[in-house]
Amino acid sequence: MKENASIQLRTGHLLRVHGYLNMAILSMWMMSPRADALMGMAEASVRGKGPGGSDEELLEQLRALIRESCEYLAEEDFPPAIGRMRVAQDLTALGIIRLSGE
Repeated sequence: MKENASIQLRTGHLLRVHGYLNMAILSMWMMSPRADALMGMAEASVRGKGPGGSDEELLEQLRALIRESCEYLAEEDFPPAIGRMRVAQDLTALGIIRLSGE
């Protein structure tokens, strides 16, 4: 992807990631049997390079947090699993806010 991606494209990408994180978090709270699938969707939404700009560092952080959350969820350790996902969602929201000021 090009390095000078528009702010709208970068914001849209982070909004999409935020949506997947939200769905995964809700499924975890409901203890849905689909939580693993939704966690996988959240993980896939940050796989690979982003649309460009300075979002790559944020995406690296999100990848690590989601990976850790999946590991904790697999061990049925809910508090740290949901905690990692909430931090990932908050970081994504802050990234969207940051882009709105550019």
